[in-house]
Amino acid sequence: MEVLDYHKLKIFKTVADTGSFSKTAELLFLSQPTVTLQIKKLENYLGVVLFKRDKKKVLLTEEGKILYKYASKIIEDYLLLEEGITNLKENLQKRLTVGASTTIGEFLLPEKIASFLEKKEISFNLFIGNSKEVEEGILSKSFYIGLIEDEILSNKFEKIPFYSDEIILIASAKKNIPDVLEIKDLKNFKYIFREKGSGTRNIVEKYLKEKGIYITPSLEIGSSKAIAKIVKHTDYLAFASKLVVRECIKKGLLKEIKIKNFRIKRDFYILTQKNVRLPKLEREFLEVLLK
Repeated sequence: MEVLDYHKLKIFKTVADTGSFSKTAELLFLSQPTVTLQIKKLENYLGVVLFKRDKKKVLLTEEGKILYKYASKIIEDYLLLEEGITNLKENLQKRLTVGASTTIGEFLLPEKIASFLEKKEISFNLFIGNSKEVEEGILSKSFYIGLIEDEILSNKFEKIPFYSDEIILIASAKKNIPDVLEIKDLKNFKYIFREKGSGTRNIVEKYLKEKGIYITPSLEIGSSKAIAKIVKHTDYLAFASKLVVRECIKKGLLKEIKIKNFRIKRDFYILTQKNVRLPKLEREFLEVLLK
C-alpha cells in the first residue's frame, strides 16, 4: 500500500523547483527512472495529475500547486525535527551535502572539505554543477549551502563573498598567438566557452557586451579542465579562471593573453536561502569556509 512519505514529497518538490526530472535525479543522487516512478506513485495515491509538460520543462497543475504549498511546509518541519533529534544523539552519524559550481568544486573546495573532515566524523556529499543548478538545489532544499561564481539578482538568497578570482584569456604556449591583444582583435580568433548557465560564461559575456564585443563560440564544453586541455593542443582561445589554469601556466603549457583595457575580476559567493535557518552542521562548515 502506497503512503504519502517525506521521500516522495522531497522528490516532488525538487521536480517542481527545477522543472526537470533529470536535474532532480542528479541533485538527489537518484536515477531518472526512480524519480519518475516516485512521482507516479504519488499521483496514484492522490488520484490526481501533478505535472504537465511544455516544450522546455514540466509545470505544476492546479492540484500540484496545492500539494507544493503543503509539501514545502512539511519538508521544512521534518528537517527541523531531524536536526533536533540529531543534536540529542551526538554519536549518530551525520551527513552534510553542499552544492558548488564547477570551478569552486574542483579547484577551491577540496582543501576546505579536507580541513573540515579532520575534525568531524561525518559523510560528505558534494554536488558539482553550474551556478544555475546550485541555485535550484538550494531552493529545493537538496542542500542548504551553495558556492557559486556568478552574480545573483534573485531576492530569494543570502550571499556572502568569500574568495576573489580573476578570469583570464588563455592560449596554447606552443602556438604563435600574440601575448597582448586589442579588444577589437578578439573577434579574429576561435573560442571555447563553458556551457550556458555557467557562472564563468555569464560573467565573460557580460563584460564582452559592455565593450561592444559579441563572440559566438566554436565549442561549448561543461568542464574547465577539459577546455584547458583542448586549448593546450589547438589554436582555440578560452576565458578561464586563473585558479583553474595557474599550474598549466607555471609549467609553460598555457599562456595568459593580456587584453588592453580589459580585466575581469569577480567574487565567489556562499549562497543560502533567505529566512531559512541553517542546521548545526551547515553552520559549522560555514565557519570553515569563512576562515
